[in-house]
Amino acid sequence: MESEKINKNSLKLQIQSLRSGNRSTIIATLKEVRSTGNASILTELFDLLLDLEDEQVIGEITSLLNDLKDKDAAAILAEAIGNPEYVKLSTILVAACWQNRLSYGKYIDTFVEVAITGEYTTAIEAFSVIEEAAGDLEQDQRERLGIIIKSRLHEVDNQKKLLLKELIKVIANY
Repeated sequence: MESEKINKNSLKLQIQSLRSGNRSTIIATLKEVRSTGNASILTELFDLLLDLEDEQVIGEITSLLNDLKDKDAAAILAEAIGNPEYVKLSTILVAACWQNRLSYGKYIDTFVEVAITGEYTTAIEAFSVIEEAAGDLEQDQRERLGIIIKSRLHEVDNQKKLLLKELIKVIANY
C-alpha cells in the first residue's frame, strides 16, 4: 500500500516535469521514466509529442517508445493508435510497436485498419507489426483477416494494394 502511494507521487512528479516546458527537465524525466517508469505515463508522452517541436525531446520520446519492455504498454499503444486524437502520431507509434517487440496479437485488428487506411509509410510499419503478431493468431483469425483485407482492397491506391496483397500472403502462410 505504501509503495503504491510512492508510485503515484512519483508519477505525479514525472508528469509535472514533463509539462514544465523546460528541455533539460523533460529529458531528465524521460531518462528516469526509461529506468523506473510504468506504462501509465505513456498517454502523457503522446500528448507531449503532439505539442512539441523540439527534435531532441521528440527523439528521446521516440527512443523510449521503441525500447518499451512493460507488457502493459502494448494495450496503451494499441489504444492510442486507434484513437483519432493521435492520428498525427500514427507512424511513430506503429513503428514503436514493431521495434519494441511487445506482443500485439490481441490488437491485430487495429493494425490491419492502419494498414488499410493509414498513409503508405504507416501501412508499412503496420505490416511489420502484423507480420510479427501473425504467429500468435489461430488459423481462423488469420483467415478472417485475409477476408477483411481482400474486401477492402477497392479502398486503396495501386501501390498500397500491392502491399496489402503481400500482407494477405504473409498472414495466410504463417
